[in-house]
Amino acid sequence: MKALKFIAIIYIIIASASIQLNAQSKEVAYSNDTKSVQNLLDAYYDCISGPIGEKRDFERLRNMFHPTAKFTYSYWNEDETEASVLVFKTIDEYLSKLNYMDKKGFYEEEISNTQNQFGSVIQVFSSYKYHSQDNSIKPGRGITSYEIFFDGKRYWFTSMFWMAENKKYKIPETYLKD
Repeated sequence: MKALKFIAIIYIIIASASIQLNAQSKEVAYSNDTKSVQNLLDAYYDCISGPIGEKRDFERLRNMFHPTAKFTYSYWNEDETEASVLVFKTIDEYLSKLNYMDKKGFYEEEISNTQNQFGSVIQVFSSYKYHSQDNSIKPGRGITSYEIFFDGKRYWFTSMFWMAENKKYKIPETYLKD
């Protein structure tokens, strides 16, 4: 009986160490993503974009966001007769929304961004364009407002709030400059 308990304890210790090493190796692998605001933005666009059949690296994406990050988007109905709607998501809800991307070959690319910083708080307006490889998503543009936190070691997305451009709301030229 003592031998069985000893084996169980050794197994738990090895499993815990393996989990910690795996988490640390992912943190090291993704550390360049969080070294600067621009690296964070570039990594985000890289992570959600790719051809049909290419699985997105949700662990990499999750590493960019603070565990309590908020995701919000706003949209108008097709004929733009109804007021804007807000949709709120958690990180898990947001990632589940992205599951379709590898089936459609989705691409999102930054056009330009403006950054404002005070201490550890950074606000970024990032204009982007998007399309799908299978043409099931009408190409478009939009703006995402990111709130980013610098903890002294790395940058974290703490919130994303985005809206696609539509007939009523065109992206101002100031957010389209390189």
